[in-house]
Amino acid sequence: MLLDTRTGLRELQVRFKAFVASPVDTASFAAETTGSPAPYDEFLGGLRVQKRSGEASLILAADRWLELSASLRDLESFGQKLTVVDDGGHNHWYCAPISLIIEADDLWPG
Repeated sequence: MLLDTRTGLRELQVRFKAFVASPVDTASFAAETTGSPAPYDEFLGGLRVQKRSGEASLILAADRWLELSASLRDLESFGQKLTVVDDGGHNHWYCAPISLIIEADDLWPG
């Protein structure tokens, strides 16, 4: 699950779309890690993204960052899902063999 406030998700979407449109092949988006992760066990360091051809992959790296590798088309699709209009609302991003929930919580990290 990717969790942030609606404002945070909108800001991530702007930065993510700029990355997708750029000639750069990799980007890192650090996560907010202050406060308590409850009810979850931990915060992850953030999201690293790589543009590549072939099947998409999403892994949890040894340094506790999410790493997403996908085609430009799949990354564009992911960028569209970063818009969550309602507080408490969420989107599902499906990209075989990946699925990811993107949720907005305006009280997070409360």
